[in-house]
Amino acid sequence: MKRYTIPTIFFAIGVTLQTLFYFSWVSFTLLAVSCLLLTLFLYSLDFQSYPNAKLPSQSYQPENPSMEDDPSTLQKIDLETEVVFDTNAQTNSDRSHLSTASVVTNTEGEGTETKEILWKVDPIFYARESVRLEERSLFCDTIKEFPFSFTSPKLSSIQYVYFDGKDFKECYWQKSDMLVETDDNPVEWNEWEENQIRESLPVISKNKRKLYVPLTMNAKLFGFLCFTSKEGWANEDIQIFWDETTNLSEKILLKREYAKVTKHPFTKLYTVSHFYQLAKASFEASEKKTLVLFKFIETNFQSELAIGLNQMGIKHSVLGIGLFQLEENLYAALIPNERLESFSSFFQQFIEELDQLGYPSEVALGYSNPLIPDLKFDVWIKKAYSSLEESILYNAA
Repeated sequence: MKRYTIPTIFFAIGVTLQTLFYFSWVSFTLLAVSCLLLTLFLYSLDFQSYPNAKLPSQSYQPENPSMEDDPSTLQKIDLETEVVFDTNAQTNSDRSHLSTASVVTNTEGEGTETKEILWKVDPIFYARESVRLEERSLFCDTIKEFPFSFTSPKLSSIQYVYFDGKDFKECYWQKSDMLVETDDNPVEWNEWEENQIRESLPVISKNKRKLYVPLTMNAKLFGFLCFTSKEGWANEDIQIFWDETTNLSEKILLKREYAKVTKHPFTKLYTVSHFYQLAKASFEASEKKTLVLFKFIETNFQSELAIGLNQMGIKHSVLGIGLFQLEENLYAALIPNERLESFSSFFQQFIEELDQLGYPSEVALGYSNPLIPDLKFDVWIKKAYSSLEESILYNAA
């Protein structure tokens, strides 16, 4: 409250000076507004510093020491605690499929560590936008891998334009061997030229400076290429560029077909068949990775939250290659053991922020460590499912 004495003193001095020398309602109004703005500014400083205030907390001590070895106590994700996995193999057969987890809270007098905010936009909007951009990313990756070659001396530049099923957006611009990514710039053309491209037909602009060639295959329009020339294009140029553009369209189609096999059509997460292929390869190579299963329990927008978890987990390098969608609301990840501690911290923050944004979530976790002697692949998978079932039962209780 001491901060607010400053505008009070400032206002009192101003009123006193006006009373002694010259009083004007205009100057009095300006003085009052200035003091009010100063007060609001000081209040905003206090408001911003409030979330970072140090809050004392009590350390967690289990009432029964044997609970530390009870797998059911490890499944519940507490929003006020941090779960830390220990990847050492277990010798007790009753808990061989679980890594030891310890629950840690801040002791009294210690401050919370400042972390980057994960959700900078609404989670549902973020997930749906991520899915929309997945197709664009596939298009852009193909362009970067197979850029168009400058074979014609008349060619000065190329625009690569992506079609999302509704609108056309420029994503790359090329000059000779230089390929520059652009930010969804709109296309400058007339209605007739646009209609021709929508019909998957090439077209030359009225001033002959631009040649539009669609990227299409099997009646699917992926976008188009706009070839710019200072000399002007002729009709005989169309077939030359059409043939070369067809090769690029074939590569885009192959990328899309491969994505359909490996990724879910709605969430764009890896499919169950791709999971078993990669999981078996990882297991046989004796890679130090832990299989983690996720299942959202009584949570709205489960698919969208899983998409957000996948995108942010990859961004923060805690999920490996990303999530696999095994069933409608069941997801899996192969997490390197050296990242398990980072993953547990990330996952805690992920759930906490969802709760603060009005999307309270309960997640059941099951996990299985492959570093157990004489462990077989199918047993490794079964132990993760068994661990998940225990977690679901614990949450239901």
